[in-house]
Amino acid sequence: MGRYSQQIGNLEDMVFLALADGAVQDAEKHTIIAFAREIGTTQEQVDRITAEAAARVKAQNSGIACARCGMQSPAAARFCPGCGAPLQPAASAVATRLAFEYPSSGVAIEFSESTAVSFAEALQQAQVSPIFQEILRSRKRWYLAGWPSGKVGDTLPLIRCLKGMRNRKVYVDGEEHSWDEVFGFLWCLEERSASYRPVEHCFGMEEKRPNLWGCRQLSMEWTAWADWFSYGRFVSKDVFCFDKERITHELDVHLHKVRYCPYIRSRLIGAALKHLPDRVRVAEHEGWAYKESYQQTPNSIRVVTRETESGMTITNEFYSDGVTPVGFVVARAVLCKALAESGVNDVDVNVILP
Repeated sequence: MGRYSQQIGNLEDMVFLALADGAVQDAEKHTIIAFAREIGTTQEQVDRITAEAAARVKAQNSGIACARCGMQSPAAARFCPGCGAPLQPAASAVATRLAFEYPSSGVAIEFSESTAVSFAEALQQAQVSPIFQEILRSRKRWYLAGWPSGKVGDTLPLIRCLKGMRNRKVYVDGEEHSWDEVFGFLWCLEERSASYRPVEHCFGMEEKRPNLWGCRQLSMEWTAWADWFSYGRFVSKDVFCFDKERITHELDVHLHKVRYCPYIRSRLIGAALKHLPDRVRVAEHEGWAYKESYQQTPNSIRVVTRETESGMTITNEFYSDGVTPVGFVVARAVLCKALAESGVNDVDVNVILP
């Protein structure tokens, strides 16, 4: 139960207790292996946890003498239990290096030791990452956790622990990037995690502003007031041709800010754009109406409509530089085709587009 970080913590404690008496019994071994498999821990992670647990046992069995009073204290202690003087344990061999070896591919996160409440958990998360390094820099310990390309989602437990800490950096493919540039999607991800139906959150249903792309941060909803329905031109009085090159550009601009979000569905975005009609006819029965404006703008056309009701004819004149969708008939057809082509099977179209 609990978050993955808590499950890893449980596994670490189990291994530590099993090693505490100097030998791992068969029953203990079977229990640990079963639990590790249940939470999806890799062999490499288990090996690292075992090595770290053995080091903890050794450190606990050894001690450090207080320079002031000479009292022996556990190696992990920071202050002497006798006189309260700060203890200075010898730096571990792994911390003798002075610089990190940044991985040339994937994501790496660097942070320093801290008095923050979440630091202990952050260190645990870093230690079970595929790449872990520790150095001494300016008499302070610094840590580096790394993951291979495409595994940004695995960094989230550590990222949450580092929230609010100042001494942190992120590297992508060996180059430093702005923290907000890489993790700018976090606030939306937190909302998604708290959502009753996370998938619907991404499709904008909680705000009643559905989209075809599976990401509400792209700001291109299927609503009557959406600006992107004006990206194109009228080739005749009632036929509008979408400018898909411009739509692609706008999608790329918005996507760049959240490109590392683990829930971005790039294939779905491309498929939805592909199946969006190149041109549409303005007619309610075909799912489209004029986008009305009473001010003339570049590429707009003048539209005059007449409606007869109770023997009276009402004339309406306006300008239009685009179209607006009438309902979700067209959107539903586009999304169904896009989901099938991109292989997405966890989305109920009838819920996303009622």
